[in-house]
Amino acid sequence: MKYSIFSLLLLIAACTSSKVPTTTEQSGVIFTNPLFTSGADPWITFVEGAYYYCYSRGGALHVKTAKNILDLRTAEAMQIWQPPADTKYSKELWAPELHKIEGRWYVYFAADDGDNANHRMYVLGSKDGSIGSGFEFLGQVGDASDKWAIDGTVFTHGGKSYFMWSGWKGDVNEAQHLYIAEMASPTEISSERVLVSSPDQDWEQRGSGNGLPTINEGPQVLKKNGRLYIVYSASGSWSNFYCLGLLRLDGVDPMDPAAWTKHPEPVFEGTDCVLSPGHCSFTTIGDQDWIVYHVTGFPGGGWNSRYVKMQPFYWNEAGPLFGKPVEDGVLLEIR
Repeated sequence: MKYSIFSLLLLIAACTSSKVPTTTEQSGVIFTNPLFTSGADPWITFVEGAYYYCYSRGGALHVKTAKNILDLRTAEAMQIWQPPADTKYSKELWAPELHKIEGRWYVYFAADDGDNANHRMYVLGSKDGSIGSGFEFLGQVGDASDKWAIDGTVFTHGGKSYFMWSGWKGDVNEAQHLYIAEMASPTEISSERVLVSSPDQDWEQRGSGNGLPTINEGPQVLKKNGRLYIVYSASGSWSNFYCLGLLRLDGVDPMDPAAWTKHPEPVFEGTDCVLSPGHCSFTTIGDQDWIVYHVTGFPGGGWNSRYVKMQPFYWNEAGPLFGKPVEDGVLLEIR
């Protein structure tokens, strides 16, 4: 997707003009995007009456906490961990996720030694049940294959715990696949990895080629009415085509690749005015579900122009309905 200066100016004008609200009748709190003017791979979770925003910045991991989700914008950032120098996990800290499991906080994140080929998943644990108690490094979270791994997340289903992440089949950066494994504890994988999704659709391969890998990454869990869904990111994160796909567990066992059904099209993708929506997390505000995601700031902006947005989403009998990413400045009601 290439733009001349003239066409880019027309695009900016069109997107800006469409931000004018069509109604002034609003109730509740009114929110307009962006949520954060910079940031990527946003993880926001609501636990025990508070919102937590966990993110990586400046070579360290941070958490913001607020009772009101909009107050995360101005909340004081708490640095929870900075890796020591010259280790396998000292650099390129990506996509941290904060989870409270059996009374203790855990942070799952990817890191390497400065060489992307050495990215693996690691975990921190809080010293007690308080987010402010301090965090300690607990080690690597991985299966016996010890292959490249990023974007790990944890969930439970049917009384068992699972870890899902994005990884390489071998040692060459050709494609990122989604893998799942069982967990014996919040820090230990207890089975071999199983591949559940590969970037085998045309829309999952946009922005790739010419030596760039195809992408499935950023798996996130959604549950509704006893059904389990995985929302994941696809297409090149560096491109204008990053988007979200959907897996639905139609079988019984999440470890069975045949139990998963892939939606044939993206479930959330960009428009002329909002580019590359992807790597999301989910939270609730009152009784409403919200998706939090990052976008690229302008055509060709790639990784360096990303920032964070959020909007409500809905459900039908087939699963989540995300609609289209809203433009900045559109009025959204927080009920």
